[in-house]
Amino acid sequence: MSEIYAIVTHHLDPRGAAEAWKRERVCAIGWAEYGSLRKVPSKAQRGRFRTSRHLFLGIRKGDLILAYAKGNMIAYVGEVVRGYRYTKKNDVGNEENGFDYPNQLGVKWWRQPHHFDRHELPDWLKNQLGPRARGKTVIKLDLGKFGFLRTIQIIKTNVVSKSGLTEFEDVAKAGLRKYLGERIDKLEEGLVMERAERSTSETDRPDFIAIDSRNRTVLIECKGTAYEKDCDQLSGYG
Repeated sequence: MSEIYAIVTHHLDPRGAAEAWKRERVCAIGWAEYGSLRKVPSKAQRGRFRTSRHLFLGIRKGDLILAYAKGNMIAYVGEVVRGYRYTKKNDVGNEENGFDYPNQLGVKWWRQPHHFDRHELPDWLKNQLGPRARGKTVIKLDLGKFGFLRTIQIIKTNVVSKSGLTEFEDVAKAGLRKYLGERIDKLEEGLVMERAERSTSETDRPDFIAIDSRNRTVLIECKGTAYEKDCDQLSGYG
């Protein structure tokens, strides 16, 4: 019978790593300093590393992976289609320009659902994540009486895509605002800050109002992720 595992995408940049997983069609864990997980001496297998190694190497084709991007968000769900390999030749495994997570499995990621909050899942499933998963890299989910196929059906029908993005959007927006507040000229050469979070009407309050090198007013709105409707929001400010 196939199993379901939740794997933390990355401990420093969980959201960025999740996108790399999707792009490279893999899931992965770190521990790069040990090299291939299949060649680690017994004496080096201790604590959390031992648990993560054992669980990761136990994942088989047909098992399901929840790419857990922390902050209660499951970024993607996918089926394992290729067994274990150690590689630094993609963005996930590369040490210099990637995430340095070279221990990988091949995964076919579902189109739906994605980026959903764990609280969309029933209690018996969601409670195995969140605080209980703190400090863990790989979590083998206990499917109880529901079994593999029934749990898949629950995931497909109970969750709403993008329900888990709110917290990440707020954090990303706050970071952008802080950065631009101190380095507005990085957005455009010659740009000078005029106001931050000042109302332009009774309903409009752009994040920044600046003046460019031609003395034109520039309205700036920060988003964690930008969509077409956000351009309409800026047009409304204008």
